[in-house]
Amino acid sequence: MNSRDFAFDPAYYGLPTREDLVAYRIWDSHFHGFNATATPMAQYRANNLYVERMGIERSITLEAGGTLRQPLAPAAHDAEMRLLLEQERNRLSGITPIDPGFPDESCAKMREWIERGPCIGIKYVGGNQRGIVCSHPNNDPIIRYAAELDATIYIHTWLKVGGTPRLPGRDNNPGESTPMDVVALARRFPQVTFICGHTGGDWELGVRVVRPQRNVLLEFAGSDPHSGAVDLAVRELGVDRIVWGGHGPSRSYATEIGKVLDADLSRADRMKIFGGNFRRLAAPIFRRKGWPIEI
Repeated sequence: MNSRDFAFDPAYYGLPTREDLVAYRIWDSHFHGFNATATPMAQYRANNLYVERMGIERSITLEAGGTLRQPLAPAAHDAEMRLLLEQERNRLSGITPIDPGFPDESCAKMREWIERGPCIGIKYVGGNQRGIVCSHPNNDPIIRYAAELDATIYIHTWLKVGGTPRLPGRDNNPGESTPMDVVALARRFPQVTFICGHTGGDWELGVRVVRPQRNVLLEFAGSDPHSGAVDLAVRELGVDRIVWGGHGPSRSYATEIGKVLDADLSRADRMKIFGGNFRRLAAPIFRRKGWPIEI
């Protein structure tokens, strides 16, 4: 007996092989692979080993350009990030964080990183300096400009339990939005599509909150893994309103992929969640930039 006798064969255990994962055409809409500790190229090479192993077709980083008031790194770092996004645009896309406490500066950043740069969308992060959530009127010029650019809109949401009486959302960080905030914003812009990130951290509540607002998509990345979560979302929202994110490297791709493979879905429906729905959402800005995209 030699070491080959102990080689792990995913198919033997009923798990997907890398070839199976590649065939799903997975787009990771929630990739945390860059910070100020190393150059973007070095981090991309290191993280891409795992991305390749899991058969991910495209990673979409949410950190291009850093936050508005606390840039990710010095200008040289941002310049390399822009170059990397241009060079690797067949495999890597960028979304840039904005801050509704500073709407004019946010729009200026969108002009630099989206209209004149390589990014495809904006991200609302989990809190901000002035405590402005996404439902505040400050967001209106940001969303109007995003719609003009065909930019994707990702909103971090959570429902931290606290306050008196203790209720979900009452212990959120200042400026940290809830699914309820996303719905309030989406009602003002019915022709714009929004991604409600993390399902609000509580998928049983998040699914039900966004259900009436059909221009809100739900993303499961980062929320705790529970069997049945994706089944509930598909039953309540329909499969076309769910997008997938890996949240790597701070979350496990196996965990996030398992949420979808655990669900009682057809292969076609899994492919929509794994990438088809996000590709449909991002197709207009890809075409605006002259980039090929196959939905």
